[in-house]
Amino acid sequence: MSEEKKEEKKEEEKKKEGKDEKEEKKEEEPPEILLKVDMHCEACARKVARALKGFEGVEDVTTDSKASKVVVKGKAADPIKVCERLQKKSGKKVELISPLPKPPEEKKEELQKTAQPLDWRRTGNQNAQTTTLVF
Repeated sequence: MSEEKKEEKKEEEKKKEGKDEKEEKKEEEPPEILLKVDMHCEACARKVARALKGFEGVEDVTTDSKASKVVVKGKAADPIKVCERLQKKSGKKVELISPLPKPPEEKKEELQKTAQPLDWRRTGNQNAQTTTLVF
């Protein structure tokens, strides 16, 4: 009986360790950024990969010239900055596929400002016919 209990304890410990390892693997996987880039050959793919290597937060770059896709892995990589960097360095058309960027809040504020009535005032020399638009 005591041998059976020891075996059961060992099995339970193995199960717990297995769960811990799976959780660690999930935590260690960096998030992926998926981009669509116009690449027609392997040289283009190398150029794209070289443009992103060493960029802030980028850990790994995988390119597929046939599918015109680039996968960027990195914990601290900002998708929008990666996209802008790639456009600037490679000169290729780049589309961000995932994760989708959040809509900027600035546009909402601009829409609210334009909805307010405009106030025209005269400024400066009264003889000069200059007016400015005040928001």
